Amino acid sequence: MKPQHFTLTRRSFLAGAIAAGAALVIPLRLPAWAGQSETAGFSQAFIRIDTSGQVTFLLPTCEMGQGTHTGQAQVLAEELGADWPSIIVDMPKQPAPDYRLPSGQMLSVGSYGIRAWYDPLRRAAAQAREMLTQAAGMRLGVEPATLQAENGFILHAASERSLPFGELVEDAITLPVPEEPTLRPDDQRTLTGRVVPRLDTPAKVTGKAVYAMDVEREGTLYGAARLAPVFSAEVEAIDESSVSAMPGVVAVVRVPRGAVVVADSWWQAKQAADALDIAFTQTSADDLSTDAIDTMLREGLDRADVPVSTLRGDAEATLPTGGQVVEAEYSVPLLAHVCMEPINCTAESTEERTALWIGTQGHDMVRRTLENALQVPAERLFINTTYLGGGFGRKTHGEIALQAALASRAVGGRPVKVLWAREDDVQQGRYRQTMMCRVRAALDDTGNIIGMRIRVAGPQMGREYGMDPEQMAQATGNLANFDPFSLGGLSDMSYVIPNLVIEHAVVDLPVPLCAWRSIAYSFNGFFLESFMDECAAATGRDPLEFRRSHCTEQARMLAVLDRVAEMSRWSELASEGMGRGLAVVESYGSCVAQVVEARVDDAGIHVERVHAAIDCGRAINPGQVEAQMQGSVIDALGAALRQKVTLRDGHAEQSNFHDYPLLRIGEAPSVAVSLVEIGSPLGGVGEPGVPPLAPALANALFAATQQRIRHLPLTDHVQG
Repeated sequence: MKPQHFTLTRRSFLAGAIAAGAALVIPLRLPAWAGQSETAGFSQAFIRIDTSGQVTFLLPTCEMGQGTHTGQAQVLAEELGADWPSIIVDMPKQPAPDYRLPSGQMLSVGSYGIRAWYDPLRRAAAQAREMLTQAAGMRLGVEPATLQAENGFILHAASERSLPFGELVEDAITLPVPEEPTLRPDDQRTLTGRVVPRLDTPAKVTGKAVYAMDVEREGTLYGAARLAPVFSAEVEAIDESSVSAMPGVVAVVRVPRGAVVVADSWWQAKQAADALDIAFTQTSADDLSTDAIDTMLREGLDRADVPVSTLRGDAEATLPTGGQVVEAEYSVPLLAHVCMEPINCTAESTEERTALWIGTQGHDMVRRTLENALQVPAERLFINTTYLGGGFGRKTHGEIALQAALASRAVGGRPVKVLWAREDDVQQGRYRQTMMCRVRAALDDTGNIIGMRIRVAGPQMGREYGMDPEQMAQATGNLANFDPFSLGGLSDMSYVIPNLVIEHAVVDLPVPLCAWRSIAYSFNGFFLESFMDECAAATGRDPLEFRRSHCTEQARMLAVLDRVAEMSRWSELASEGMGRGLAVVESYGSCVAQVVEARVDDAGIHVERVHAAIDCGRAINPGQVEAQMQGSVIDALGAALRQKVTLRDGHAEQSNFHDYPLLRIGEAPSVAVSLVEIGSPLGGVGEPGVPPLAPALANALFAATQQRIRHLPLTDHVQG
């Protein structure tokens, strides 16, 4: 279905109803963002109610395991009065301007799935409810105010009469759309704030859920990639005859940075790809190593010409000549995403039409990739979005879609499923950037921080997504050279520090980068919260009390700190041999505090318990918030303990789970989650649970062993 452009007029709704076969179609209106006209606030995303009473909800956010579609359906069903389990949630098949988030792209990122769409969803649902209610009032001869929408019916309690939504559609579409509908009061909100079963669970339990891996089109061929080991290398020569006689081989297709071998089965394609005689160009990065990168980052920390990105108060006050000064340096490595579902896409592509079946977070990134490489216009591109077997930011990019489209065109438009092996993604994929950080703080006589100077060194990953650092600085109120994908968690810290200087020494690396769950907060949370602990230790103060003293009037920070202290019995002594560490990070509109309990013995690091308190505003589905926090802890814990990508001779040394290990079931700690609601604005939940874990664990290890670890992963520095 090709989405139509809707405006809030009676004529447009009549036209939409005719096109849709007598259906009430309500567009969503997003706020107008900076630089857009007021009309740009209208969205094609819509609620559709047909004459059978079926409610279909079309919204451009994918379902990658976080429960977004269930939460969105809860909001819609509650405000509309629809039958909750029968709602169909779908995604548009073509990227379009009105589907785009504030970032200017159609993306499922940044925990926007609920927080960006909550108010528009309620408003549009209330508009539909009022139109159906008015139609029912005319049909029943009663005042609309005496009617109630419940479970897909408009009810008149006094006469015990009711009409289903479907019977009212044809009358409702002739009515004007209320510009300012009345939203349900809190005492009528009975679905949000409750734990409800996820809409996608039955399909996943029965095996009916379709992931990109499951897509089978008639006549499907399969493609395996052979990519340049050095990231900046390109193909120099290919000898197709080296594999053309191998069983099942249909074609060898040149793609950016390598080739795809197309065959009757993926295993045949993979065997041929491995055997393909292919040569790659030499590059200046052929001898790049992790040691060389670390040297470049340290040089960045010492550079003299780095502009200030963020300034609060007096810069000179951060460089005192007297008083107590605390200094430390930290670092984090490159990280891979290792989504459980490998990177894959099925394409049917010709000059006239390109159709994709893909689990993607980045519809506009896919569109842009195909536009640039193949001149595929948006009106000829159709993206069928499947469930995602994990995303974590990795599936925002479009290289796999381009490879599949090129492979399909090489075989006359037949469907081709291109699948990357795990080794392809770990060794030739995209990574969270490696960063170093130097922090210096000046403390007053009471032990509070009066000045702090922070310098980070590393790439600006925001440029991978088209962000201009100078424009971002102006838009966010920073001074210069501002990349939110590098400075988030520092420039927007909630700690009250009167004099603060933040600098970014940009170090460009010939390594493909990609957002990783919580992006900059994942490493800046580690830097800042480790350093806050060091300052507390230097002054002999309790880490909780030290943080509270720097959160003046920060109600959310104080609330989650107090809750996690209560959960973990912070005021009581830890058991012998056990260390407890605390961290608190505000990100993606939510505030999360964690206490980790860990010990070290001859077998290494053991994390026993994690206590987590989150203020995400109103929890739409508390059970799902808890699940996301638990998943975040497990994800972050594996990365903090062991994960890293190192380079030698220009390419990644790690290849699969044997040398890029995920956390195992037996290593998973007990994770207790508490939801804090103090009336805060709605925030995200998919990412905010990640940033506090690594620093809380490092702080726990210090409490247990008095060893301060400033570089991840932790097991590189703790021997069992």
